[in-house]
Amino acid sequence: MTVYPAKQHFAAVAAHLGASSGVILVNGGETLIHPDSDTEYIFHQDSNFYYLSGIAEPSFAAAYDISTRTAILFVPHVSADEAVWVGVPPSLEEYRVAHGFDAAHYTNEVDAVVSSLKANEVFKLPESDKLRKAVHEARVFKDDCEIAIMRRANQISSAAHTTLMKEAKLGMNEAELRGRFVGLVLAQGCSYEAYGSIVAGGRNAAVLHYTKNNMALGADDVVLVDAGGTYGNYASDITRTWPVGPRFSDKAREIYAIVLDMQKAVISACAPHKQWEDMHALAARVAAEGLLRLGMLTGDLESIVENFVVGYFMPHGIGHLIGIDTHDVGGYPAGTERIDKPGLRYLRARRELLPRMAFTVEPGLYFVDAILAEAKATPAVAQHINFDVVASYRSVGGVRIEDNIVITESGNENLTSECPKEIADIEALRASAYNQ
Repeated sequence: MTVYPAKQHFAAVAAHLGASSGVILVNGGETLIHPDSDTEYIFHQDSNFYYLSGIAEPSFAAAYDISTRTAILFVPHVSADEAVWVGVPPSLEEYRVAHGFDAAHYTNEVDAVVSSLKANEVFKLPESDKLRKAVHEARVFKDDCEIAIMRRANQISSAAHTTLMKEAKLGMNEAELRGRFVGLVLAQGCSYEAYGSIVAGGRNAAVLHYTKNNMALGADDVVLVDAGGTYGNYASDITRTWPVGPRFSDKAREIYAIVLDMQKAVISACAPHKQWEDMHALAARVAAEGLLRLGMLTGDLESIVENFVVGYFMPHGIGHLIGIDTHDVGGYPAGTERIDKPGLRYLRARRELLPRMAFTVEPGLYFVDAILAEAKATPAVAQHINFDVVASYRSVGGVRIEDNIVITESGNENLTSECPKEIADIEALRASAYNQ
């Protein structure tokens, strides 16, 4: 049996807290009832509590005595009447062992147990901002247990993406693909979608967080599928873009090839002591070079870079931290400000890359009418864009490719390595869908 490393996580938080004594006390989430109904909202555990406990169920609490390094779990008592509906829960000892705690009590004993520890200070979540910041910083660095869980989440989600590429046929609705993906990841042990899946065909792919998922797929469309399952309470976040037909159209292939070059360059460059914003800048430079080759951009490369022209085609950051949450905490350490430039203002992280950090790498190029209108009205940007050429690519909508990586001592590990993204591999899968 794998034991969840709750005690190690508490110790990591205590180290970031900088306290040699005191008690950390955290409460888990509670079940919420849908108003005027006899049904509950689907329960998702508070992420900070899950990190410190490994408990996905409601109404738990946990404490950690910093000076003695003692981790204590508090378990809700389930009455006989309640057990009829929820089943007979594990014993206190079974909970304690499975989650790596030193002791376990019922939740009605929280006050008495914490008082018996005679702590000089009790740090509580969510009340203590200092503790919250310490938990967030600890969560940035993934241990072996967390990385193994995330690796499995990526394996399951990668297989589901691959199945969609094998099975999708002309005339299918976006919703059918979303439903198939969700069914596949749940069947392999994921507890739920890591976020609302995006299945965007044709022009819908120009909407970054498109979630209507209700349009029939056209023969000349590409479809952008941004979807991941949550396994063991850790998220995966994978995007693949592929043709509805057996092959990419010429223009879609050209855009796809540039985005793939962007992603490969960034993943190759990700290593300890690099800056995340520099990875975004690298992707933008590769994009600028590619769009210059297509004649979509014109003029001097350095001027294009300096005027952030690519930000009007990639209006989001290169990626974000990932872990228990899809957009995980800790992206902006204290005192770090956002860069108010096209694309860069949406960076979800600005910090030095260090071993055991987990990131998504998700470059994309999109043809968004409103943003391109803004570019046309900005002379320093408009001088570098051939809008007639841009218009000829508008039907592509958008292309994004997204993998999940973990920074290692010498570079990075790509957790999404089993999900096809080379043009030849994707077209082989799509051709097989039409030859069945």
